[in-house]
Parts: sequence; C-alpha cells; structure tokens
Amino acid sequence: MLPPMRRYTLISLAMCVVLLAAGCVSMTPEECLHADWRAVGYEDGAAGRGAATLGDHREACAEVGVTPDFNAYQAGWREGVRRFCHPANAYRLGRGGYTYTGICPADLEPGFLDALDEGLFVYGLEAAVDEVAREIGRVDYAIAENEEDIVAAEDRLEEGDLSDEERRGLRQHVRSLAREVGRLEADRRALLVELRVRVARLQDHLGGI
Repeated sequence: MLPPMRRYTLISLAMCVVLLAAGCVSMTPEECLHADWRAVGYEDGAAGRGAATLGDHREACAEVGVTPDFNAYQAGWREGVRRFCHPANAYRLGRGGYTYTGICPADLEPGFLDALDEGLFVYGLEAAVDEVAREIGRVDYAIAENEEDIVAAEDRLEEGDLSDEERRGLRQHVRSLAREVGRLEADRRALLVELRVRVARLQDHLGGI
C-alpha cells in the first residue's frame, strides 16, 4: 500500500479531471414516469456519481409529478458504487487523470486508492512524455518558420532593385535567422534526449506492473 503522502500527491497530479458531478446528470420526463429507481441508483453508483445525484433526479421529475423512491435508489446506488470501486476500474480512471471524490465504502477504499494511485502515476509519466513531444513540435514549427524566412530573404537578395544598405540589412537578417535556427536545433537535440529518457521511464514502469 502506498504511503499517504504519495497517495495524495499522485491524486493532485491529475491534469485532466474526469467530471462525474451529479449536477451534470438529469432525467427526461419519460424516464421519470417509467423509472426503476433501484436501477437508476445502480447506474449512478456504477458511474461514480455521488448519492446526492438523487436530488437532481427529484428536481427533474418534479415537473411531471414524480417523486423518486429514496430507499430503492439508495439500495441500487450502494450496489453500483461497489462496482465502481473495483481496483481495475480505479486503475483505468487513474490513467485518465481522475480526481477521487471519496464515494467508496471503507472496506473498498484502500484497494481503490492503491489502484488509482498506480493509474495516476502512469498518467503522470505519460503526461511528461506528451509535454516533451509537444515542445519538440513547437521547436520544429519555429525552425520551419525561420527557414522559410531565410529562403524569402535570400530570394530577395537575388533581385536587382536593392540598395547596398538594403542588401547589408538582408544579409544581417539571414545571419540572425541562421543563428536562431542553430539554437533551435540544439534545443531540439536536447529535447529528443529528454524524450527518450521519459519514454524509457514509462516503458520500464509498465514492464514492471
């Protein structure tokens, strides 16, 4: 079992929150009129929605004069939550950057959090790889832009209507662009090394699971 400090540090790493808020859930009038409230509760629990979701259903169904069956809903919700709190589901959620909302019962929560931590750890490693890959993409774009500017300036130098001062300015501009390309290419080489390190770290971890 992971120590509490690592657990909550990993949970805080979640960069892409999976929103399972009850407020996002609603029922249509037709669903209200024909609801199996135990089944509704089970579906909400299995989706990781809090028990307070019933309040949203109550509000939605009031429009057609339907009052949810609280006991049936709660019974179904408790069953659904136990399915949601399975370690395999926790790992999958962690890989997606899920933020835990504390709905698992006490007997399932430790196993759920251990698996969630593992998923979040992998999520963090994958995010680190993606971050470097995106930076390489930005550098590549900058290199391409500078090289296009160099070509445009060199083409302009071939024209015969330039003054000596304009030619000197263009040549200086080409040299400046070339230096910038050189700097960017050095950055790119360093980023490729960092990318290989991060990919290897991810692969080593996944291989050890």
